[in-house]
Formats: sequence, C-alpha cells, structure tokens
Amino acid sequence: MRIKRIAILASLFGVMLVLLSACTQQKDLIYLQSKNDKHNETSVHIYQYEEGEENNSPVYRLQTHDMVYLQIFSSTDNEASTLFGSNGSTTMTGYQSEQGLYLSSYEVNNEGKIVLPTLGAISVVGLTLQETQDAIKAKAEEYSDNIVVICKMVTFKIRVAGEVNSPGIYTFYKPSVDIFDALLIAGDLTYDGNRERVRVIRKTDNEDITYTLDLRDIALMRDKQYYLRPGDIVYVEPNKNTKSLTALNRPLSTISSTLSVVSAMASLVAIVLAMKK
Repeated sequence: MRIKRIAILASLFGVMLVLLSACTQQKDLIYLQSKNDKHNETSVHIYQYEEGEENNSPVYRLQTHDMVYLQIFSSTDNEASTLFGSNGSTTMTGYQSEQGLYLSSYEVNNEGKIVLPTLGAISVVGLTLQETQDAIKAKAEEYSDNIVVICKMVTFKIRVAGEVNSPGIYTFYKPSVDIFDALLIAGDLTYDGNRERVRVIRKTDNEDITYTLDLRDIALMRDKQYYLRPGDIVYVEPNKNTKSLTALNRPLSTISSTLSVVSAMASLVAIVLAMKK
C-alpha cells in the first residue's frame, strides 16, 4: 500500500512538472513583454520619451560598395538630360528585375565616390540619400537649369539564418528596416527559435560587431540596435529546452496543446481521487 501511495505521489509530481513546464514555454514564446504585463488583454503599455531621446529610425549614411540608383535630368531640356545618362523621363519604364536595377545603378567605390556621366566623380560616402541628391543636383546645375535628381538605395540586403521558417537573403526597398521586418519576411521564428537570443552580425570597414537582442522584452523598441543596416546578418539561435522536447510534448497545434492540458488535468483529478480511497 505504501509503495502504491509513493507511486501515485510520484505521478502527481510528474504531472505538475509537465503543467509548469508548459506555462514556462508559453511565456518564452511571447514577443515584447512588459515586466508589469500580467497578460491582461486590456492593459496598455506606454513609454514616454524624455527630452533628447529619439523615437525614430536612424538616417542611413552611404558606405563604400553601396549601390545607388540615380536619375538625373532637366525638366525643361531633354537634350541636356542625355548628358547625364537619362532619357528625360521622370518615371521608370515599368518594373526592372533586381539584376537590371543593379546593373543600372552606381557603386560607391573604395574612395567613397560615385562616377557619373559628364559630372565625373562625386564624393558621397558618409552622406544621407538626401544629401547625396543635393550634391549631385548642385553639380548638374553647372550644366543645365531645372535639374531633377532621383536617388534610391538598391542594396539594402539582410541575411536571415538559423531557426526561422524561411532563411535567406532579402532585399528591402525602403530606407529603414528593423529587426521585426527581417524576421517576419523570413516567416517568423520556428517553435525552436530562441526569442531571448537573436544575434545580429555587422561588418564594417574597421570592425566586426556582434550583438544579441531579446525579442521578449518590450524595452527592445527603445534599443538603438532595434534598427538594422544594409549587409547585416540576423541569426536566430536554437532554444536548447524546446530542442530537447519530444514531438509528443510540442504544441503542434492549438487543439492538440489544449487537449494535452485537459488530459493532464483529468489525470491529476484521477490521482487525487485514487489517493482518497
């Protein structure tokens, strides 16, 4: 009888561990948690930025080997537009392929300059896109009036690897990309992805930088590293705890997960009733 009671208590302890383990795993899967968040659906988290704090994405400044798409033309003189390698049209003729866009763009060379038809070499490294546009326009106005310059980045590529559903190299056609942009385009993290340890690897001319982000912490949105730069590598580490779980313990779907919890609760009730007998 005593052995039977010990066996029942051991089973009860095991069921409790399973339930507690499930709760912990669920918490680790939630993004951007506040320390005061009690998972109340009506709760509102507000962070008031202090004077001097920035609440916007950093302005990107051109680096060597960046590729820049340019259109330079005069709005009143089509003949002058041909001097700058443009046909005078203010819009692109349809959508180019990524390869075509690359071939029709200009590279920032090792000296930090782009070399343009007629205008020659113009220093742009360290400039924003708007500053680059202004510098090119000022140079072109030495040759013609009413100059229009269109300047766009075409090499904002991010590599995403590790525990994501669709790892790969992704190109963004916008001036600002954050960590969630990269992860969502890669299909989000897998169940085994460690949301506490997402690494970003960044190479520059002078140094290699690696930092780690915790996607579960809402303070991440105020971190300067929240925004990515062209060429960054995002690597999602595997979660050792979930990797060690068997397929039976993984929540393959909402239904199966719910049934597992219900089954565990039923077992718990049965054990308690058995002990009373």
